[in-house]
Amino acid sequence: MVNERPATFGELKSAGYEVLPVREELRNNLIAQLRAGDELFPGIVGYDETVVPQLQNAILSGQDIILLGERGQAKSRIIRSLTSLLDEWTPVISGCEIPENPFAPITPQGMEMIAEHGDETPISWLHRDDRYGEKLATPDITIADLIGEVDPIKVAEGRYLSDALTIHYGLIPHTNRGIFAINELPDLAERIQVGLLNAMEERAANTAAAISIPQ
Repeated sequence: MVNERPATFGELKSAGYEVLPVREELRNNLIAQLRAGDELFPGIVGYDETVVPQLQNAILSGQDIILLGERGQAKSRIIRSLTSLLDEWTPVISGCEIPENPFAPITPQGMEMIAEHGDETPISWLHRDDRYGEKLATPDITIADLIGEVDPIKVAEGRYLSDALTIHYGLIPHTNRGIFAINELPDLAERIQVGLLNAMEERAANTAAAISIPQ
């Protein structure tokens, strides 16, 4: 049961728990399923000799994933099924705006909570079904939607523009510690595609990316 798991950062450390990067987590669980002979993607028919082996290779090598094909070829369904390769539960810092690895927080809020509360920092457990984010690409999507932007309300409250706490996080940071998918990528404006590419390359958020492109 979740309530029997460590409830504080100190308990988590005492239990010897190790939080792995998302790509390594996917890789380890894929290897375990392959060794056990488990069915990897139930409900996906006709790709056993084509798409599935290529998908396995991408996960084993720790890559982001691009699926290219006609509409209606189960690209989105395949992407959503990748959550089955995540650990069932993962620990995050309670009360943070985005899911934060207690051992390596990336936001000022998460860092401050660990610094202030130390081993007493409260821990929540996030189910793998809640570690998935998806966005249908449309021409009106902005970088702010995906990455984030300065929150004018926080500025009005007296925070400086240079203060990292003024940032309102977008969809990708909110999928930290999970999988984020963009559907129909060509419908994004080119400058937004470039910004998304930069986010994938820099990997500031620990998120695996999957992209669907219709031919």
